[in-house]
Amino acid sequence: MGDSFPNFAKTTQLLLQCFFIANLLDLAYADPPYKVCSNISNQAANSSFQNNLKSLMSSLPSNASASKLYNISTGNDLERVYAQYMCLNYVTNESCSTCIGVASQDIMQLCPEDKEAVVWEELCQLRYSNQSFLGHLDVSGNIPLDNKKNVENPEQFRVIVNETLSSLTEQAAFNASEAMYATGEVVFTNTDTLYALVQCSTDLSPDDCSTCLRVAIANISSCCYASRGGRVLSRSCYLRYELYAFYEGANESAESPVAGKSNRRKIWMIIIVTVASALLVAVILGSYIYCLAMKKETKENTRQDGKCHGIGHSDLNDFQIRGFHRDDLIDRESPFMDLASIYAATDNFSDSNLLGQGGFGPVYKILIFRPGDEADQ
Repeated sequence: MGDSFPNFAKTTQLLLQCFFIANLLDLAYADPPYKVCSNISNQAANSSFQNNLKSLMSSLPSNASASKLYNISTGNDLERVYAQYMCLNYVTNESCSTCIGVASQDIMQLCPEDKEAVVWEELCQLRYSNQSFLGHLDVSGNIPLDNKKNVENPEQFRVIVNETLSSLTEQAAFNASEAMYATGEVVFTNTDTLYALVQCSTDLSPDDCSTCLRVAIANISSCCYASRGGRVLSRSCYLRYELYAFYEGANESAESPVAGKSNRRKIWMIIIVTVASALLVAVILGSYIYCLAMKKETKENTRQDGKCHGIGHSDLNDFQIRGFHRDDLIDRESPFMDLASIYAATDNFSDSNLLGQGGFGPVYKILIFRPGDEADQ
């Protein structure tokens, strides 16, 4: 009994140690650095290629303090080494230099005798090869990663992720001012905001950058679309999204995708309604002015038509009749002759003044007088 207890304690301690080591291995696998080695030997550890590689790797951190993207080569013919690093665009030059310093050590330890290798750290990536790869798109061996925690409504999340990454791809690849780098934030729920980042190696053409990122989107969509976060490690580009602000300069007050589209619709509706209203006001105002002008013209015409200018004689204006002045024949307020004037002008409708029969009755000759003259018979 006394011997069994120490054995049990040793067994328990051994199991705990194994569990701790297993967790360490799991953490080592889950966290950077991530690597891809060619498994093609450079023949000997002390070969010219290996010496050139060591020399080149030692020089990269100092270059990273001045530039976040850099490529270099050294050596001759078969021993020539080509290398390139890329830091994420939002990091400082100091952080870039530190990251490349770590990456140059990791790549030598993880792929010590390979003629080609690539290592991804948290903020940068570093690759080398015995063949020139500058300006060449390479999506072979892409590594999609997720954070193993899923969202509650994955299909809706997948749509928003794809739309956001596609929009950023167009921006990074074809907007020259962006230098093949773009970030974006979109509200997913009341409590969650999607943060996304895409970046290409600037030695690529815009079309190759777009292709690289679209392949990465397909990689992440096929493996990890329900995950709350994910990234794709590629030799030629980088893609990542999370439900937290993982990059510097992220805007915490992001725009909702639904609200964003709604706001754009509202802006267009405001523009359309404003223009239509302005046109309608112009039409109404023009019609009103036209009606006023027509009304004024009608009044002028009516006023002019109400005046009877000299009938049969150019010198007679304002309705003067021989033998009678206008004031004697016509009331100022009426266009008609009074009965007394008619009796006087027709000699009390004398038959001697009857001219004939018209459509409205007998027609009489009117005796016209000028003031001071005797009547004409």
